[in-house]
Amino acid sequence: MATVKLKLRRNSPDGFLVILTAKSLDEETEGFLPPLPLNLESSFNEWQSAYRQIEAVRSCATFRLTPKSVIIHSHAAHTLAVKDELNQWLNTYDSRWGPIRDRLIAIAQQLHHANDEIRVIIDAKDIDLRRLPWQEWNLFEEHYPNAEIALTAPKSFNPKINKLVPKSIKVRILVAVGRSDGINTKDDLKVIQDLETDGVEVHCLIKPSRKELCEALWDEQGYHIFVFTGHSGSQEDGQIGWIELNEQDSLTIEEFKEALKQAIDKGLQLAIFNSCDGLGLANQMAQLHLPQVIVMREPVPDPVAVDFLRYFFQEFTHNNKSLFTSVKKARKRLEHFKSDYPGAIWLPTICIEANVEPLTWQGLRESSPPKVTPIKLEDSTYKPKKNIKPWLLIGLVGVIVSSGVGYLVGTKDNLFGTKANLVETKINSNFSSVTAPEGTWFYGGSTSWATVRQYVDPEIKKAHPQFELRYTDAINATPGSGTGIRMLLEGQLTFSQSSRPIADREFQQAQQRGFSLKQIPVVLEGLAIAVHPDLQIPGLTLGQIKDIYTGKITNWNQVGGANLKITAYSRRFEDGGTVEFFANNVLSGEKIGSNVVYVYDTTDGLRKLASDRGGIYYASAPEVVPQCKIKALPIARQGYSFVTPYIKPLIKPAQCPNQRNKLNIDAFKTGEYPITRQMFVIIRQNNGSLEQKAGEAYANMLLTNQGQKLMNEAGFVRIR
Repeated sequence: MATVKLKLRRNSPDGFLVILTAKSLDEETEGFLPPLPLNLESSFNEWQSAYRQIEAVRSCATFRLTPKSVIIHSHAAHTLAVKDELNQWLNTYDSRWGPIRDRLIAIAQQLHHANDEIRVIIDAKDIDLRRLPWQEWNLFEEHYPNAEIALTAPKSFNPKINKLVPKSIKVRILVAVGRSDGINTKDDLKVIQDLETDGVEVHCLIKPSRKELCEALWDEQGYHIFVFTGHSGSQEDGQIGWIELNEQDSLTIEEFKEALKQAIDKGLQLAIFNSCDGLGLANQMAQLHLPQVIVMREPVPDPVAVDFLRYFFQEFTHNNKSLFTSVKKARKRLEHFKSDYPGAIWLPTICIEANVEPLTWQGLRESSPPKVTPIKLEDSTYKPKKNIKPWLLIGLVGVIVSSGVGYLVGTKDNLFGTKANLVETKINSNFSSVTAPEGTWFYGGSTSWATVRQYVDPEIKKAHPQFELRYTDAINATPGSGTGIRMLLEGQLTFSQSSRPIADREFQQAQQRGFSLKQIPVVLEGLAIAVHPDLQIPGLTLGQIKDIYTGKITNWNQVGGANLKITAYSRRFEDGGTVEFFANNVLSGEKIGSNVVYVYDTTDGLRKLASDRGGIYYASAPEVVPQCKIKALPIARQGYSFVTPYIKPLIKPAQCPNQRNKLNIDAFKTGEYPITRQMFVIIRQNNGSLEQKAGEAYANMLLTNQGQKLMNEAGFVRIR
């Protein structure tokens, strides 16, 4: 399945920064979308208001809706107006938006030739953008006719998607039927229970207490799918949602997140909230890194909710269509409701993790473990063939030895016979296992790579004495990812190290010079926010960090600290990958404030911070966390769920350097820490030249077990 993603971030009151990526084509295009037109906002609000006044709409958030003295009946004209205004906006002539439209069409043509199923993902923070019916854009209708449009929650990226599956030989579904006065949930429940005829194990909770729901989610066997039907709702900003379990208990996701996390850790793959106004629920579930969620973006009438569920499971289970195709077909089959509930076809919405693999019913069934027969190893008549190495047998077959009993997963034929299809992998590969061309090779770029160079380069020299690496700084230029890529383009480097992906302009510059660029992700890292050690605050949210660097927050007393002016330090935004990542992902493309004081590099920034009680600075976590004269702050996505970039407890300056703070690798690895990113080796692809081979050899060495281990020791997170 091919993935096309549009990332939209409000750049200024003038509109949105847009980044278009096509995963299978390994490319990126930048553009700019004008702001949401007032006519579109007005049309959407009119449709929404009229739709919510329909008597039959199953409104589970009636207390959010303003009562009207006159009943307004929704009419098809409202949906047509929204579609017309949406298309006028997205088809507007603008030199900065045009390249995105053109590239979307070109990508569609390429992917259709490849016969790939396509999914389109909208990555937007703005709730007004997330509520729009993007599937009504005629470009999508014409060029992506079979693609479903999904949402992904900003910063929901989890570098380590859970590959575990529930410990059950059947697909298991947990259904919670909540408070349902005024609505009919019996038909929803029947649709799920009918799956039991196909061998599905369904566990039902009817108006459960908090304890009953949490205990079910903690079940040791785990569940593949969680379904909620009943009353639910979301805040207007789409950040927080809640479900109503019974007449007394109304829960936000935050209030039972530990139970949900436990279910996700045990392999929960999909949650379906066949209930009202679920964008807030989806946003919170994404923060827990549940791979897929299906919600209704508005209050949903009974017949629509039931038919959608029926059509979806028919496509997903009986026809074995992918999740995306199943939702699209089920949603389109709701068109017979157009006259009664105009716009209902827009309601079912997929929200997914950005890097999740496509989900199918067959995939769920095949991922469930087969029945396991205990075999005494000493009595076993199974003899491995001589050409199967013992370490390969253990690694790929999965022999678990406990108290002298082995558990072999599979049959004699598919373990040891001619049907075996095993791929030999160099599990303990090291630098020596990689072929490296002789010569002197120049490299440079991201300052965040400094600790990697310190750990890795000496070991590469031991393994390959003739593969000589020379770190090279630019003359009269600030060091950073952008500088390194520019030097690579100009032939001053063999390869470069980057803490951001290649920009579209850099791809184009390479093509103009007769070659192409390739980025190879090799490791993950966290970004840390540093302050003076005397500053006393519990931490900062991403929103507070953004407001500090855009000039909205200027005193520490605005975030619970002392009455002290904030000095926000930063490297300049031209050349640093860290700075560009920070601007795009933390500032969301907003203009940096005039209050920011620029420094030459991270060493300069940390030095200034050590003597400025009101200072703040951001940099690669391995560069910040172990320092003695500053401290890293805990960070939260929102609220008070702060996560430290260091392992608690915090080591104070008086104890340093005898003791130093250590990086919270686990929080980076799971995505619990809010600011993480990939690191890349950038190479020039030029007809297999020696320079290209040298860059590839370096990247391949970093991807060996030895390379991943050394980078882990340097404070980074293994990508393998």
